[in-house]
Amino acid sequence: MADDLNTALSGYGHPQCETPNLDRLAERGTAFTRAYCQYPLCGPSRASIMSGQYPLSNGVTKNGGLLTGEAPTLPQLFRQAGYWTGRVSKIYHMGVPGNIYTGDNGADHPASWTERYNVSVMESLTPGKAEDVMLVDSTPVYEEYRKKWAALKNKGGKLFIDHGNHQGSDFVIVEAEVDDAELADGAAANKAIELLQQRAAANTPFFLAVGFVRPHVPLVAPRRSFEAYQVDDMRVPDVPEGDLDDMPEAAKKQTNAKKYKLTPEAQRKSLRGYYAAISYMDEQVGRLLDTLDELDLRENTIVVFLSDHGYHLGEHTMWQKMSLFEESIRPPLIISSPKQKQANRKSASMVELIDIYPTLAELAGLETPEAVQGRSFARLLDVPGADSAREDAFIQVGSNFCLRTRQWAYMSYNAGEKGNSEFMLYDMENDPQQYTNLAGKSAYAEVEKGLKKRLTERIAQARSANRSAQ
Repeated sequence: MADDLNTALSGYGHPQCETPNLDRLAERGTAFTRAYCQYPLCGPSRASIMSGQYPLSNGVTKNGGLLTGEAPTLPQLFRQAGYWTGRVSKIYHMGVPGNIYTGDNGADHPASWTERYNVSVMESLTPGKAEDVMLVDSTPVYEEYRKKWAALKNKGGKLFIDHGNHQGSDFVIVEAEVDDAELADGAAANKAIELLQQRAAANTPFFLAVGFVRPHVPLVAPRRSFEAYQVDDMRVPDVPEGDLDDMPEAAKKQTNAKKYKLTPEAQRKSLRGYYAAISYMDEQVGRLLDTLDELDLRENTIVVFLSDHGYHLGEHTMWQKMSLFEESIRPPLIISSPKQKQANRKSASMVELIDIYPTLAELAGLETPEAVQGRSFARLLDVPGADSAREDAFIQVGSNFCLRTRQWAYMSYNAGEKGNSEFMLYDMENDPQQYTNLAGKSAYAEVEKGLKKRLTERIAQARSANRSAQ
């Protein structure tokens, strides 16, 4: 599982970011182009994936929230079936870089795992060329940070530093000059390879969850990962004049003017850092795939790659996550199963990330618990357009909700606040960039009425832990 990764993959058609290892995974499986997260924020999304439940049902609607229900999580289901289950780094929510500095478990679910391992690395303090492009001059800041880190490390103290600025959302970019073992994803891949070797020797069933924290900021990668990308070549999305005029204020929280205030150069630097971080993460995926082949495990191992949600890179002048627009809610999802009869396919069938739980259960011959709200799409690996595809996807951010159908994106803002609800409607077939809000226009009144009714139904279903209602 990657962190904060949108579909900026060459296999998904991105014109600049190169991901050869994820592309070769897709060649042996299926890449889903309409997979939607349930909450575009790390903690709630990861809890929903691992529980197979909507945030409104499992109660995790913020970072740091813990799963407390009695129903088994996805790895717990496999563990109860006799599988060894292991976690490396971030699967449930961890603060990045906070818990990656300290090597803490974050908002983990201990019962999910037979064994679990964290990484502790320097993140934004990693030696190399470092810059926070949200600051005017970040060089003196980093010199001070590194002195504090060294002092703490020498004393054996807890490796956490109060930076004074929020390193979990600032665009910190580090061209690292250290061995891969001193970077979060390199260290995670090293441990995962070691565990795969152990599992191969044990010759027993395993469920291994490997969390890569890139491309979550800070954008830390080796200098070699930056070499393919030049600042002046980076393409910030064009935003038509007046694009924000027909949006509710609640939909504009992630805009550059309101939150980030990145200069044009800072935006290009951020894109370069984001793509470099993806390239480095892609290298680590390749190392895991190579290990599966070397150990003769590939022909009996289901491989799933996904991110917890998508990410804005300047669309509508927005950055990062926490919006209901397409770039924020649509992550990559690639599944390669030895059982599938076809490979190297792209599927435009609609699925939700909570559907991964029952899909893996079905592929492994396990019974899905009744409390799981997702539904299996295992047939889609062989039958494009099978009836296991969803008619629509449901996404939430706070009190704001989105219903995504094949043609429409319908969004409700400030739901539940009496008299304050505002709506957005986009024709995704004719306006895939979501430039023109059609909500409230008489020509679309019947469309909006039907979508509003369906969204109300989906909200009620999401609150009910009853899979048969989905």
